[in-house]
Amino acid sequence: MNRLYALILTVSAAVIVGCGGVSPRPDHVAITKLLGDGTYEVQLRYSETYSGGPCLSKDWFKTRTSYTTNWVFVNQLVGDITADRLTVTIDASRKDWPYAMTNLHGTVLFTNGLMIVRLQQPDVDSDGNAMKTYIPFYLNGTYQTSEEAH
Repeated sequence: MNRLYALILTVSAAVIVGCGGVSPRPDHVAITKLLGDGTYEVQLRYSETYSGGPCLSKDWFKTRTSYTTNWVFVNQLVGDITADRLTVTIDASRKDWPYAMTNLHGTVLFTNGLMIVRLQQPDVDSDGNAMKTYIPFYLNGTYQTSEEAH
């Protein structure tokens, strides 16, 4: 009986641990667009692939990928721009909290057709409260810049 109980616990733990997604996979092409007010909108596109979830549902063995965009708004596309001089948002038309990320640290560098994102975001506890520590921004990396076709 103890072996059956151990097997049930092991399988249950594997099911619970196996639910969820993977880290975002950036597109590595940053689409830039000059806006009417003279600022720039930069699209950072990425995908996330999820397996399972919610656990023990009929879709448990399915894998699906979602495609998402974050927007970065800056005044220039050259040089090092500190986090306090840019806006990162999950909705291009909404640049305020809760759509825009707040309390970012770090820089975004534009040079030689590249955008290098080196930001840190506040760590958040399980209740959604910002903590006093920072973690790397989930879309940090090097992107090739490309103007949006008109």
